[in-house]
Amino acid sequence: MSQLASPVRSWWREVITGVDLKGRLSRRISFWIFLNFILVEALVLIPSVLRQAERLEQQMRALTNAKIEWIVAKGLNTTATELLAAIEELASPSMVHTIRGASLLKDSDGLVLGSFGEAPASGIRTDKTTGNASSWVLFTTRYDAVWSPQELGGGDLRLVIRHDASGLQAGLIRYVGKILLIVLGIALFLTFATMFILDRLVISRVLELRQRLILAGRAFLEGSSIDPTTILMPARGNDELSDVESAFNQSFLRTYREMGRRIQAETLAKTEQQRAEKLLLNILPEPIADEMKKGNDLIAQIHDEVSVLFADIVGFTELSRLLTCHDLVSRLNDVFSAFDDLSDRHGLEKIKTIGDNYMVASGLPRSIPHHAEAIADMALEMQAIIPRFSLDGASPLALRIGIHSGPVVAGVIGRRKFTYDLWGETVNIASRMESSGLPGRIQLTDATRHHLESSHVLTRRGLTAIKGVGDMSTHWLLQRR
Repeated sequence: MSQLASPVRSWWREVITGVDLKGRLSRRISFWIFLNFILVEALVLIPSVLRQAERLEQQMRALTNAKIEWIVAKGLNTTATELLAAIEELASPSMVHTIRGASLLKDSDGLVLGSFGEAPASGIRTDKTTGNASSWVLFTTRYDAVWSPQELGGGDLRLVIRHDASGLQAGLIRYVGKILLIVLGIALFLTFATMFILDRLVISRVLELRQRLILAGRAFLEGSSIDPTTILMPARGNDELSDVESAFNQSFLRTYREMGRRIQAETLAKTEQQRAEKLLLNILPEPIADEMKKGNDLIAQIHDEVSVLFADIVGFTELSRLLTCHDLVSRLNDVFSAFDDLSDRHGLEKIKTIGDNYMVASGLPRSIPHHAEAIADMALEMQAIIPRFSLDGASPLALRIGIHSGPVVAGVIGRRKFTYDLWGETVNIASRMESSGLPGRIQLTDATRHHLESSHVLTRRGLTAIKGVGDMSTHWLLQRR
């Protein structure tokens, strides 16, 4: 027996600890299962209680019935007075201690011939099967029993005896208590056992499916990478819930693959967008690029204070005879890349290159107060670095640089192969400052000199004939103060 009890205890312990009642679904199912078991057991309990009450009632009547039969056998029922006295004598504690009173009536008309103690109830139901009658309401403390004339040996007398039914009441309450405990225990056991099975077969799988749905939805929403093995439901059988799990797996895998293709496409599109953005910013200043992305095809802005620099590489034509086309372009790329670095460092805007000519502006697209100083500093640094790009055996490279300051119109025109460009007399004069200058020198106008007198060392060149303008007073930029 002990060998059997040990596995049972082990199984029950597993049932108790294995049922998770924290979930809303588990609690709701447990409640209804428990309630159904209670209702079923209650339907069994009510007839059982009624049968027990009937047995207790029969036991009490049987005790008194034996005494009545003894009285009849002794002939103590010849007169009403004699019978009532004999019954009253039965009420002593040594005889039938439960008797609390009695009434003797004429059976024909119900006339009360005599009574003692507590008067019994006037209305008593008759048992059609036995001919006896009794009156006892469940869980009350009084029980009235009737003896017919036949039971009293004939005649016209009917006897009603009132009993103290508190003993019946206590016994029935104890019986009901035992039954309730049994019902409660059975209901709890069956509820936990049922929930244990449901938890293994349904609830835990539903909760797991819910959790994996949440994880998958969160991962898809955030666009984060997913390990499919952490989401897919394991195969557990061929029931309906397994079909749901299989459908979830198939749906997830389709979504996962589509998500992967979408992420790949978005990554590729983002990469291409970044490349296009970078290319656009290499061609156009950032504010101009932003305007074009908004759909503005024609962009033109007037800038009142700008300094423009033109630089021409002297000696580059000789290099073209000494180098291959590839080496020549590579050397020119190195020179202009170095100039681009200088432009970025000084916050200037490279405009364009034409052959071996380099054009840069200061003070646009965003105006700066020291535009002339910034472009003068770059011009000096350009002159300083150009010799290192010279070719051994050839004449050293030099720069002829011209600078002018004034208003310009800047913008983008055209729909294909557009560029950011400058227009106006300031641009033309800056170009003439370069073309009329000397190799290794930086020539600038009075307009630019006005901005540099306090920051740079200048020397006057004199009047210079400028095509389309006439004679202009120009100056050489020597160094920073």
